[in-house]
Amino acid sequence: MADQPDQSRRNFLYVASAGLGGIAAGAVAVPFIGSMLPAADTLAASKTEFDISTVAEGQLVVIQWQGKPVFVVNRTADMLERTKGHEDNLKDPNSEAIDAVQAGWMDTPEKRTLRAIKPEYLIVVASCTHLGCIPLFKPTAGQKDWGESVPSDWPGGWHCPCHGSFYDLSARVMNGSPAPFNLYVMPYKYTSDSTVLIG
Repeated sequence: MADQPDQSRRNFLYVASAGLGGIAAGAVAVPFIGSMLPAADTLAASKTEFDISTVAEGQLVVIQWQGKPVFVVNRTADMLERTKGHEDNLKDPNSEAIDAVQAGWMDTPEKRTLRAIKPEYLIVVASCTHLGCIPLFKPTAGQKDWGESVPSDWPGGWHCPCHGSFYDLSARVMNGSPAPFNLYVMPYKYTSDSTVLIG
């Protein structure tokens, strides 16, 4: 009987060894995983706060978010009116191709048309979705002084000088443009009546 191994003692040693091994693995994993998380200064750079009250009516300003230029436009009542009535001339009039994924707040037809939380303030990435050039802001409708390439029914908006893409005043791409998508709307929210947090 004395030569029989003590099974309960052996089981205890197995359980204790496994427990200590798990603790040791956790002690190694926590700092390792922590080292892969972005640093505080990186997280701060991933967000941009901006006071939209500094943008005059009809004005466009360019700010930076994650090293990218961003257009912020304070649209006039006339500009807002010119976002309507030309849906047949747009590749993605309801902003369904990209924005539905990127900006869950586009939950009404008006928000999908205006592509903005507050109708007057449009905030989009300032890169043409064709090859990344920065489009020029041309808010006046049908500027014929640019040449024959301007669509006669173009309501004004943006024109990419690199390959001729046109966007309307909601930054939606016009049919016939080489750009495949509307200008991108990044995630953003208002933290006060006049302060927007991008990112």
